[in-house]
Amino acid sequence: MVAADADESGTAAHASPATESTGENPATSDPAGPTREEPGSTTTASRDLGVAAPPERPPPAFSDVTEEAGLALAPGTVRVAPFCLLDDVEKPQANDFCIPERFLVSAAAGDYDNDGWVDLYLTSLDAPDRLLRNRGNATFEDVTAGAGIADDHLTGAAVWADVDGDGDLDLLRTGYAAPRNFLHINDGAGGFTEEAVARGFAVQSPDPHVGAGIGVGDYDLDGWIDVFVADWHPDDPLGPADDHNRLLHNLGDGHFEDVTEAMGIGLRWLAPIVDAKPGAYGFAPAFVDIDGDDWPELTLTADFGTTRLWWNDGGLAFSDRTFESGLGTERNGMGSTFGDYDGDGDLDWFISAIETAEFPQLGNRMYRYDGGRQFADVTDMLGLRDGGWGWGAAFVDLEHDGDLDLALAAGWPTVEFAVDAARVWRNDDAVPWTECASELGIDFARQGRGLLPFDYDLDGDLDLFFTSNSERPALYRNDDASGHWLVVQVVGSGPNTQGLGATVRIQAQSDGPWQVRHIGVANHLYGQEEAVAHFGLGDNAVVHRVEVRWPATGEARVLDDVEADRRLTVFE
Repeated sequence: MVAADADESGTAAHASPATESTGENPATSDPAGPTREEPGSTTTASRDLGVAAPPERPPPAFSDVTEEAGLALAPGTVRVAPFCLLDDVEKPQANDFCIPERFLVSAAAGDYDNDGWVDLYLTSLDAPDRLLRNRGNATFEDVTAGAGIADDHLTGAAVWADVDGDGDLDLLRTGYAAPRNFLHINDGAGGFTEEAVARGFAVQSPDPHVGAGIGVGDYDLDGWIDVFVADWHPDDPLGPADDHNRLLHNLGDGHFEDVTEAMGIGLRWLAPIVDAKPGAYGFAPAFVDIDGDDWPELTLTADFGTTRLWWNDGGLAFSDRTFESGLGTERNGMGSTFGDYDGDGDLDWFISAIETAEFPQLGNRMYRYDGGRQFADVTDMLGLRDGGWGWGAAFVDLEHDGDLDLALAAGWPTVEFAVDAARVWRNDDAVPWTECASELGIDFARQGRGLLPFDYDLDGDLDLFFTSNSERPALYRNDDASGHWLVVQVVGSGPNTQGLGATVRIQAQSDGPWQVRHIGVANHLYGQEEAVAHFGLGDNAVVHRVEVRWPATGEARVLDDVEADRRLTVFE
């Protein structure tokens, strides 16, 4: 995140889509759909290559609907020394290390109450955070206190995941300036109980945490959700400490054991190799099957040249082959997103970083996966190096033309980056890609941090929500995504109820290419997307084929001639 020499300075709801569900699970959604303001009826129902010859489409238009959605919320107080929450141990003044507080704030999207509408958890610079329930009419209400999750601890990042396999979403938080992390277990009736210590998720330590992103997935394919928690800790000035970047294995009942060293994971030994100050600098972890062998790799976007890729050795160990795979050339890796931008059927990796004229070799990276566990750096070919001081990033098909565009949040409180604008690069079959955020109506230059695309109003297109460190967030509603679409939600038969790691492929036309999504690998820093697969279909009102495959069981489902413009739920 922080460059090695950086210093700090001072509407009405849209029409709702039809949904449908298929599969043999008896717990199918009510065919009448959600019960508040109805999104419509519900329908249920493996690698991606795009939509054949997508037509040239005008870019979509976005409207700022933050106020009317009830999300114009201040992030809290921006502290300065001597009122910061961390100490520079080498200086006599207390509470004077403010830099990590400039990393925050995050947001996580998920339907915690299972009513069919995606809710938000929004963190703050002043605890408590906010649980924002989607009312089903394109507005949100604050239900934090009633849900039992209000506390006085600051949050690094938050994600939703069903860690105990009971069919509802639990809330996971990394701690900031706290001695541990936090895990709120969903009781299925709108309430939560904090159980991090009892369940082995806390990573308790006498040293303060500087919590960052959280990765969730099933690395050993036993059906239970495992977790990696990231933490950013420079020994200078925070002092030597335990490494809070930890791999937590689910024991099969929603309790965790720390298997970091046992699985071959380590960060502290990297500093002298990459010419970084001693410390461990994790930002954005993910579990994602890159090489197509079903076993998800562990990736970690990290600061000061310490980004890592650990290949999964059959769930028994992880092997660090970052440099051998053509990765790790960015200096200040922060945000992370995976997607098949080139339509060749495998996942590519975009990492946000810091671009500055003083050091032109820095900046973002687009790593294209070329097979054989090898990546190629295509950043400059696509024109993606300069994103300012980049943070959250996400691949997203904004105009429903069948290929993935790229969005980025940016900013840092120094003169050069103080008014960094959000970027949106349009993937329109030409290079370099066109940066078009302002053209789309997205004018966000408020110290952006988190970014998540999500369909908050269930009209079928993806809206964009940006969080800010020091100003209010912004929700941009997508008003003109021409083209048909399909959303696929997968449900696992075992404890991995969200189907994290499942592969969803669609072929819009019988002779056309494929699109692919992997559930749960979209973006990983200060913004968690809903765990669904969203596809743009161009002019295709019927999808020739939908395929879903679950790696833990090898179970697959195939659906032919699926009507477009609906949410499709596929049961394992």
